[in-house]
Amino acid sequence: MNKLLIALIAGTFASVAAAQTAAPAAPAAPAAAPATKAEVRKEKQATVESTTKAATAQEVTKDAAGSAAAAKTKAAPKQLTDKGSKQKAVASTTEAAAMANTTAADAAKAKANVAATKNDPKAVKPDMKSPETQKAMQKAATP
Repeated sequence: MNKLLIALIAGTFASVAAAQTAAPAAPAAPAAAPATKAEVRKEKQATVESTTKAATAQEVTKDAAGSAAAAKTKAAPKQLTDKGSKQKAVASTTEAAAMANTTAADAAKAKANVAATKNDPKAVKPDMKSPETQKAMQKAATP
């Protein structure tokens, strides 16, 4: 049984390792090498310029989208304009947070539970010294 478990674990590790190895790449066609250093520099400059242009184009579109969104939010009317409505909003949020996250909610729940259980009738405890109770206990204990 132990050998079987060891074989299963080893097989699992082997399959995971095989799945993670990279597939062999197809051999690329050899490119013609530039003849001089000047040609190499020109090719590098061309690639740098193309990537720079692409990056700046993306940044410009992001900036334009961000400024359009900012313009929309600035034009929207404010929701809480007077001081009283702001105070009411803050008070309600604070109260809701206090009831949800602190022990105030637990205390309120405990108080409600105590009030509910006070109305329940209490069970009468048997008098263990009376002979009738002792006989009833013996009778219940014998098979």
